[in-house]
Formats: sequence, structure tokens, C-alpha cells
Amino acid sequence: MPADDVRPAVVDTVPPPASDVGGLDDLYDIARLARRLDVEHATIRVWLSRKVPWLPPPDGRLNGGAVWRATTLEGIEDRRFRRRPGRKPRFTAAPAAADVPRTGSIPIVTVRTPGHVLHSSPAPPQGDDALSAR
Repeated sequence: MPADDVRPAVVDTVPPPASDVGGLDDLYDIARLARRLDVEHATIRVWLSRKVPWLPPPDGRLNGGAVWRATTLEGIEDRRFRRRPGRKPRFTAAPAAADVPRTGSIPIVTVRTPGHVLHSSPAPPQGDDALSAR
């Protein structure tokens, strides 16, 4: 082996102290922010386009996507206006007349027109008359 093919000795890397952390762990993209707020990714994009007041503008862009620093998003859960959870209720039509239970007997109506009388079937007996008819 020639002498000029000397490789440097392998150096162990030392992790940075805890106070010096501020790399990629400090950044929130749309996916990470959506997980933090427990919403869909599309919801974050809609909030950005609508410029909701409680969501700060992104601190920058990384690979074409919005990113925020963790310090920018401190307390975002408290600033966010929470509505009732879940989907919006669907429109429910009023019940049809056939679906409404009847609570009494149907009255029988006789229609009278001048010169012509329509007779309807006699009403079933009610009360004491119903008992004596049996």
C-alpha cells in the first residue's frame, strides 16, 4: 500500500447539548401540525388560504410546503376556536303525514251541495252505544 493512501482516523460524533437543539425537530410542516391539532391535512391548507386569525403565517417554505418554528406555534391549541366535534348534521326533512301517529278517530264528513246530497257511511257507534250494539 502506498503511503499517500492514508485515511484519517474515525472520529466519534458527540450529540449537541440539549440547549443547542433547534434543527429539524424545531420545524412543523402541514402534516405534523395536522397531527398536533388532530385535523386533516386539507383542513390546515384551507385555514392557510382563508387566513384564519389564530393560525400564524408560515415562517418559511421547505420543498414547496409551509413550515413553522415550534416557538411560533406555542399555545396554538389555546388560541384555536373549537367548534363542536364531528361532522355537521345532515338536513332532516320533517316527518310526512303518514309517519305521524294518529291519536283519535277520523271524523266522517258529509258534503252538501245545493240540490245534491252525498251520504257517507254511518259512523261506528261510540261510547255506551258501542257496548249495547254488541
